[in-house]
Amino acid sequence: MSLSRPMRRSRPRVAAALAAAGALALLLSGCVGDAPTPSPSPSADAAEPIFASDEEALAAAVEAYELYQGASTTILAESGAHPERIDPFVTPAHSDLLAEEFGAFLAAGARTQGASTFDTTSLVDKSEADGLAQVSIYLCRDVSDVRIIGPDGSDVTPVDRDNRVPSQAFLVSNPEVPRTLLIDRIDEWSGDDFC
Repeated sequence: MSLSRPMRRSRPRVAAALAAAGALALLLSGCVGDAPTPSPSPSADAAEPIFASDEEALAAAVEAYELYQGASTTILAESGAHPERIDPFVTPAHSDLLAEEFGAFLAAGARTQGASTFDTTSLVDKSEADGLAQVSIYLCRDVSDVRIIGPDGSDVTPVDRDNRVPSQAFLVSNPEVPRTLLIDRIDEWSGDDFC
């Protein structure tokens, strides 16, 4: 068997590969053929993260909490009536829990007066999977200006109530609009008081 024989077979392959590479280079440089049709851009879910930074995730969580807090304040000021008004801002599971709490106010004939506030927010965690985000934040809930009013109009606010409560809020993407977060759960923080 001669050594020159394999070389003869490889020359056409090498030449074909070089020709293909040259044609590809010309095509990619735009010097040959019709203008390429643009390919569809990938969806935002596939190409980009839902939140580009921790700051963006925290801002979305704070905005979601503000909306939730506003709706909750209104419902409690009206003795828990029409609790479904909270639904656009919470997950179905959290809505069920809140409906019970609002129902207790309605049954007792109690209502709130004043609005709670929150501050000292910080991001705990954010993750994204399957086009949806999960975000958790620390915040200090302040109920100093909130009074609980009984059915007879008297102030029944517990005197030993903690007015500033360190809390952790857990939020998830709205499946229809992933950048919009919904409150999934709010826990009182059991660690060191950061308020």
